[in-house]
Amino acid sequence: MRENEHGVYSEVMKEKTLMELTTTTERIVVHFFHKDFRRCDIMDKHLNELARTHFQTKFCKINVENAKFLVEKLKVQILPCVIAFINAIAVDRIVGFEELGNTDGFQTSLLEFRLGTSSVIKRRDNTITNVPKKKTIFGFAEEADFDDDV
Repeated sequence: MRENEHGVYSEVMKEKTLMELTTTTERIVVHFFHKDFRRCDIMDKHLNELARTHFQTKFCKINVENAKFLVEKLKVQILPCVIAFINAIAVDRIVGFEELGNTDGFQTSLLEFRLGTSSVIKRRDNTITNVPKKKTIFGFAEEADFDDDV
């Protein structure tokens, strides 16, 4: 998989190359970015971290200035825009940071969880999907109950 650049977050320079990648790669996450957008740099940092741990998925980015046809075809209007493809079909889209807490300081694990919901990556056991358990006075663990009336 390393030969196919799995495990690294790479930039695709040509639109045609990206179209070939999305049609020949089983799982791929594509970040449409603009070099002057600070939030695109933030997304890059998180996707780079995820690429190093999720080898079954290819992670790449393309500058929107180099992908005018795809930007129009996929209706990319707000940046950053991350689109997940499985077997050449767009299965998920993350636009901006709204679904990531609407903050620049979101955790990589939140992005990992979000991408995991579409199965483009496999969730790890230590992500935010684990709900902390609390112990009873008898020492047994029970599921956390967030509906307690206090």
